Amino acid sequence: MMGLEERIQQMRQLAETDPNDEMAHFSLGSALLDAGRPAEAGPSFQRVLAINSQNSKAYQLLGESQIGAGHRDLAIQTLTNGYRIAHRKGDLMPMKRMGELLEELDAPVPSVGMAKPDVGTLGPTVAGFSCRRCGGGGPKLKERPFKGPLGERILAEVCEGCWKEWVAMGTKVINELRLPMFDPVAQETYDKHMKEFLMLA
Repeated sequence: MMGLEERIQQMRQLAETDPNDEMAHFSLGSALLDAGRPAEAGPSFQRVLAINSQNSKAYQLLGESQIGAGHRDLAIQTLTNGYRIAHRKGDLMPMKRMGELLEELDAPVPSVGMAKPDVGTLGPTVAGFSCRRCGGGGPKLKERPFKGPLGERILAEVCEGCWKEWVAMGTKVINELRLPMFDPVAQETYDKHMKEFLMLA
């Protein structure tokens, strides 16, 4: 029977041979998680989600990896988004487990069909607009948060309330991962977390 370390090496070779092999990256992440190496497992599940952003099981295991690596806030972000995707797809087992993990982290479990933002504290809703993340009708951002295609997409698809949530979460991402934002690689990592949080991946 193949040992765990041998399985890790085999899956790593497959993943390196074909960076778009979703199953190879998933299997590598699972093997690393089984081996008690959550910090190494996380990037494999992130790669799975880059290939297939609707893989609810990968959200679950990425969340578990982040918990194991001590990244509580990132885990809450991952599990919250994963819970919504699992509900949308009818993936009951990952949804149940992600709900349990959120409860263990003392984090709120998303409600089915999340409530629209409180228009008393934000602006008015917009006819025909539906936020990509929460499904609410607004209010929309008044202007794009930054230049470029991603900024335009956020303006078009993300409500003001969810953007404010990301601004707070983004600070935690920078601090937890110690991202030097002058580094293009760090900026790419930050953007990836932002797109996952806002469900734009």
